[in-house]
Amino acid sequence: MADIRITRILYMEDNPGLSALLQKNLQRRGFLVDTASNGEEGLSMLENNCYDVLLVDYNMPFFGGIDVIRALSSKGMPTPVIMVTGEGNETVAAESLKLGASDYIVKDVEMRYLSLLPAVIDQVLYKQQLIKERNQMQEAMLESEERYRRLVELSPDGITIHVDGRLVFINPAGACLLGASHADQLIGRSVFDIVHPDYREIADSQIRQLQRKTDRVPSVEEQFVRLDGTVMEVEVSGVEFTYKGKPAVQTIFRDITERKQVKQRLEHLALYDTLTGLANRTLFFDRMNQHLELAKRNDYALALLYIDLDRFKVVNDMLGHEVGDLLLQEASNRMVSCIRKVDTIARMGGDEFVGICGTIVAPEDAVVVARKILSALTAPFCIQGHNCTIGASIGISLYPADGDDVETLLNKADRAMYSLKERGNGGYALCGDLNDTASH
Repeated sequence: MADIRITRILYMEDNPGLSALLQKNLQRRGFLVDTASNGEEGLSMLENNCYDVLLVDYNMPFFGGIDVIRALSSKGMPTPVIMVTGEGNETVAAESLKLGASDYIVKDVEMRYLSLLPAVIDQVLYKQQLIKERNQMQEAMLESEERYRRLVELSPDGITIHVDGRLVFINPAGACLLGASHADQLIGRSVFDIVHPDYREIADSQIRQLQRKTDRVPSVEEQFVRLDGTVMEVEVSGVEFTYKGKPAVQTIFRDITERKQVKQRLEHLALYDTLTGLANRTLFFDRMNQHLELAKRNDYALALLYIDLDRFKVVNDMLGHEVGDLLLQEASNRMVSCIRKVDTIARMGGDEFVGICGTIVAPEDAVVVARKILSALTAPFCIQGHNCTIGASIGISLYPADGDDVETLLNKADRAMYSLKERGNGGYALCGDLNDTASH
């Protein structure tokens, strides 16, 4: 019986609690995880042990994540590195990739990254294996054409050779990926028959570069069309080739549909609230800054609404978190129905939300939206057979009257909202006149 190889991971993290939590989570998934409390200790352990993947925390007090990657890069970095950063450190992640890191993951306060990390590790290991196989394949080309052909036939990646734009060879994996039961179903076809129309210009550009005796072209992401008409996301690279004495192009492609789906899920989790589907704090600040830039450039006003749900905690405590979660989802849907498609409702956490109303003509426009939201939220909710009644307190700040940056506008709308909470009657309040409130 073949031995099952266990993936060994070294995690460099100065926070003992986070280190133990991640170690326990990954070991439950079948990984073997060692930990180091700082970068220097981690590099020392790496000299005496073999690891398949390194997880490196960016924010270590001395010899941090970037320092570790630089040190490994200077030595050739044989082991793939995944940078672990906190929210708001995307620029650090980008820098780590430039220095040679294989990937990165963002720690979030809800710890969702722990469930996503195994997929990221598997993706990095798979990419590392592909690089290893490609290197082995290139070495085989130098040793023996026959040996190379055998490797091509057994490769899990699709490999094609085309002369004058026509397919003259495709390996079994490539034929299978393209939905053919046999290579003969594809031989003789134009290479553009398998390329999605939206990507044919890119494919043509790559082929022309190789025909000009360019040794190879960088990998690109494209879409191929299978014989049954379905579309497949692929990563494609090409090299100049000679086939039976004729100039040719060899392409290597792999199905990355699942990888792209994982990437899209990661991107969605980074920008959207998992419970309500609304924009989260990160996306709110990004959109608010964009709105402010446009408002300053085009000299128009906008409004920010800070919304706190009244009596939500009572419902949550009495009927439980499941009903509370469903109530938050329904309340979110109602609020979204009250705004324009170009505007935004974001969840800041708990039962607090923020609305962005761009391009308003007068403060009354923001008041109209606030009244719509109040009317929608004060209408009874029926959640799992329970009739629930809540309300809202809405603080409103205006650009440029109340400030010209996000923090100022957010703080003023927040104060206006809390002035209503203290009075206990809900409604809305313009922060420019906290004494003039209205409620439904």
